[in-house]
Amino acid sequence: MTIDAYRFCVVGPGRLGSAVLAGLLEAELTVSAVGVHADDDTSLFDFVPHVRVRDAALEADAWWLAVPDDEIFTVAGRLAESLPAVRRPGAPQPLAIHSSGLGSVHLLKPLYEQGVRVLCLHPLQTFAGEPKAELLQDVPCAVTALEERDLLLGEELAARLGMRPFRLADEQKTLYHLAAVVGCNLLVALESEAKRLMDEATGDARGLDHLGALLRTTLENLLRSGEPAFALTGPVARGDVGTVRAHLRLLDRESPRLARTYRALSLEALALAAPRLDDEQVTTLHELLGAGDAGSAGQADPEGSAPAGSHWAGGQP
Repeated sequence: MTIDAYRFCVVGPGRLGSAVLAGLLEAELTVSAVGVHADDDTSLFDFVPHVRVRDAALEADAWWLAVPDDEIFTVAGRLAESLPAVRRPGAPQPLAIHSSGLGSVHLLKPLYEQGVRVLCLHPLQTFAGEPKAELLQDVPCAVTALEERDLLLGEELAARLGMRPFRLADEQKTLYHLAAVVGCNLLVALESEAKRLMDEATGDARGLDHLGALLRTTLENLLRSGEPAFALTGPVARGDVGTVRAHLRLLDRESPRLARTYRALSLEALALAAPRLDDEQVTTLHELLGAGDAGSAGQADPEGSAPAGSHWAGGQP
């Protein structure tokens, strides 16, 4: 049977669940219910029946668990306990999906043990805005399953929702999720620090606006080339020891914690830039960044706090 044979119930109408619901409806797949907890927002998609999780097993053949990672196994267990003894005539073998980037497909074990097909579909996308089907369009989607036929079904479903499926082994999910967090969440944290520095330098609160063109061009260059080394610019890429030393003097004095981040990331940048620099530049930069000594008179606080009287005290990054 194809994916069209299923009646879907999305359990958890949060940001991800709402985008999935919109995607299923846009793809003209059958959505028979939305599974909600007592305190969930039931105002979204009010034209689809809302049922309690314990009743969701009776309303669908496929359950997409868009709940927090820590709840997946529990919700799967509650669904497994409520599965009907007899399927409706012509119904496909039941299907359960979760969308945790980190969580194993084995989180659906209670359902798998009841004969339910299980898989994980994780859109490599952020869902911070208004839920809409467009958020899934042309988005890479990791497909993880225990059996080949379920991988094929997951690929079919992801493609139907407009995504670009690729297979991901269950044992590689932690590494995969780490890559996504470093590339997305930690990028936001890093830009928060950049904004703080720019706000301090300019005396206004428009740091991200000032940095916007630089950020957009850098990201465009990175994605266009597909090779981080080609998109790398700045003092490390140029072998500008004096500039790096000046940065570290300021950071060691004002924000030892950010100084450690600067050193660690600059060492990564140096590994990318090394082939285009001479040996002396590489050696000097490596010693400067690796030794934790920027040549400044200030002493770094081992606990990472700003010195007394610093203009970053109380709000240190």
